[in-house]
Formats: sequence, C-alpha cells, structure tokens
Amino acid sequence: MEQARPDAEASVVAALSTSALLAALAALAAAVPAGAGTADGRAAAVTKAGVWDAGFTPPTIKIKKNGSVKWVWGAGNADAHNVTLNSGPRGVKIFFSRKAASGYSYSYKFRKAGKYVIFCTAHPGNQQTIIVK
Repeated sequence: MEQARPDAEASVVAALSTSALLAALAALAAAVPAGAGTADGRAAAVTKAGVWDAGFTPPTIKIKKNGSVKWVWGAGNADAHNVTLNSGPRGVKIFFSRKAASGYSYSYKFRKAGKYVIFCTAHPGNQQTIIVK
C-alpha cells in the first residue's frame, strides 16, 4: 500500500483550512446587521437586507442618496419571494426582482431622495420602507 507524501498531506490540510476560513468569513458577513454603517459612523455604500418567509429584515432602512441595498434571500425559505417597488418618489420607475426561495440576491441603487415602500407580490403584507436622504 502506498503512503501519502507529506507535501500532499500538507496541501490537503491547507485546502481544508482555507475552506473552513472561507466558511467562517461567510458566516461572519451574514451576521453583520442589515443597514449597518461603517466604523466611523458614515453610511455604508451597500446596505444588506434579508428576504424571508416572515418578511423583510430590517423593516426600515435609512441610506444616503446613491447608496444601494442588496437583498439576500434566506436559506430556509419555503416560499418564493421578490422585491418590488410599491411606491416611491415622483418620477422613480418601478423596479422588481425575479421570484426566488433562497440562494438569490438582488441590488438596487437609490438615486433619488425620498421614501420607498418595497413589497413581495406573492405576500403583499411583507413590506419594507427605505428612507433615502
């Protein structure tokens, strides 16, 4: 029986360590609260939001003009959901994502100040408010 070479074993350990590190970083990124700003208190350029069976998280987001929101569909969703503009400032055209249950994300850049109300067409009670200043 042939024995594994030490350098091959080291490569396998390094690959496993890299995978574990990437998984830990992904979990940490998911744990950052949606709408969190930067360490110095400035608004983040992209604000993360969740799309869940129970609704959008957080229910209200405040961002600066030209900031973006990235909605990420939760892994445990049983139903398909989408992000659709219900109402917004005058002149803003409707935007919407495709429907998905999980493993999907959608981003939108808010170029005009005002109040935006987002909802899911499959679950109209699931709403989110975006305040753009």
